[in-house]
Amino acid sequence: MGTKTTRVALFCSGGFSTSLLGTKLQKVYGDSGKEIEVEAHDLGSLDEVSDSVDVILLAPQVGFMYEDVTNNYPEKKVIKLSMSEFGDMTGESVAKRLMQEGIE
Repeated sequence: MGTKTTRVALFCSGGFSTSLLGTKLQKVYGDSGKEIEVEAHDLGSLDEVSDSVDVILLAPQVGFMYEDVTNNYPEKKVIKLSMSEFGDMTGESVAKRLMQEGIE
């Protein structure tokens, strides 16, 4: 009867800021009671992580990889974040973007 948890992975070039944003985004979803899990990873671990996630978020630093990632993972929802969405660092802007993309 429970709903399926949506797994979101946020990828960047390996920086601390992505981990911080991932934590903030998870808090936004936790506070709202939504069944969404957020993880942060460096882009180098995409192959390892991709099987276990539903949504691939690309930070602006790795946005140039959008087309390759979309082509390599056609069964995944791939979203490239803007600098303003990423730079907000509260998680709210990214949660709004995900909602616009149909992830809630």
